[in-house]
Amino acid sequence: MAIKTIKTANIKNKTVLLRVDVNEPIENGKLLDDFRIQKIIPTIEFLRKQKCKIIIVGHLGRPEGRWTKELSLRPVAHRIAELLNYKFVETTTHLPHYPIAHVVLYGGKITEPETKVALDAASSKDIIILENIRYYKGEEENSLVFAKKLASLADIYVNEAFAVSHRKEASVVAITKYLPSYAGLLLNEELRWLGLVIKAPKHPFVLMMGGLKISEKAHTLENLGKHVDTILLGGGIANSLLAERGYEIGATPIETEAKAVAKRLLRNYKNKIQLPVDLVVANKKMDSGSIRVSDAHGVKKTELILDIGPKTILQYSRALKKAKTIVWNGPMGYFEHKPFHTGTMSLARIVGGVGKGRCFSVVGGGETVDALRLARQEHFVDHVSTGGGAMLELLAGKALLGVEALK
Repeated sequence: MAIKTIKTANIKNKTVLLRVDVNEPIENGKLLDDFRIQKIIPTIEFLRKQKCKIIIVGHLGRPEGRWTKELSLRPVAHRIAELLNYKFVETTTHLPHYPIAHVVLYGGKITEPETKVALDAASSKDIIILENIRYYKGEEENSLVFAKKLASLADIYVNEAFAVSHRKEASVVAITKYLPSYAGLLLNEELRWLGLVIKAPKHPFVLMMGGLKISEKAHTLENLGKHVDTILLGGGIANSLLAERGYEIGATPIETEAKAVAKRLLRNYKNKIQLPVDLVVANKKMDSGSIRVSDAHGVKKTELILDIGPKTILQYSRALKKAKTIVWNGPMGYFEHKPFHTGTMSLARIVGGVGKGRCFSVVGGGETVDALRLARQEHFVDHVSTGGGAMLELLAGKALLGVEALK
């Protein structure tokens, strides 16, 4: 794609506003994962070598314009400091010149004039992290006024937030009107790898897709469906298609809009789609005594479908082992609970086993990446994407607003 990157830009000694995606899971103020944080470290180190002053912009959750302690970037800033071996400090006023480099969480409001004064006076040795950008209503409104205020803090803008590059937000889209704008190393890497899937996939090309909502993935299924050889389905998506084919799915919930999408997919891709031939089911309470493996046509009206069965795992494994390109998004069932994790974890190991060499493999989506990492296979996959929704939109053939703004 025709976008400028920091590798070809003259950024030496500049003040850089670096938009990142660090929307990690946090519980009681403690960081539970740092996958996305680790992915931005190479870009930070690259900018440091160029002697840039770095101001990081990121978000957590959806505070909807409210300042909430629970969604503070403090745990994220603290982890960045640990990974860079910097001291950590936070402030809401001025930024002292420390003798050694610090990561500084700055809690002053961007909309106040004293923030620009404080940041201009800050040492270029320090890395400054602004508080949750979604604390400001102007962010999700893609406000030009807010974007201009944000842009006044720096000389150039770098988008390193692939996971939100499909969103029309001020720190992703509007800001590019006011600063010279570039892609970071991670964003460029995401576009390069996913571009290979779109433009030059090797065959057999297998798409494996699961998760709860078929509506969120319909466009990707329909677009990639034209190019793939096999579509392996699990989770709520598979359940919707099983129901459309007339199978009993018991008490398993499906989306109200699933029927039309399922009908369209079965009509257009019936020769490519593979559905589960057996399933792991249980009663609504998921009591251990009620868990059993059922053929696809043997689900009882009182049962929930919670995973794919052993015959399906074997069938899907055979397709994956023959593949030359694999794209995987979405777990095969309720994998967060151990009795129902077998399908997802088994196929994660197969994807890792054929990746990097025998097959070009791309995995994306929060739960999917979690499963891959739990199976300890992330290092055996060609590309693990930091974006779920953004990856799906790109593979659906849609333009990403934040990427278009960089062109």
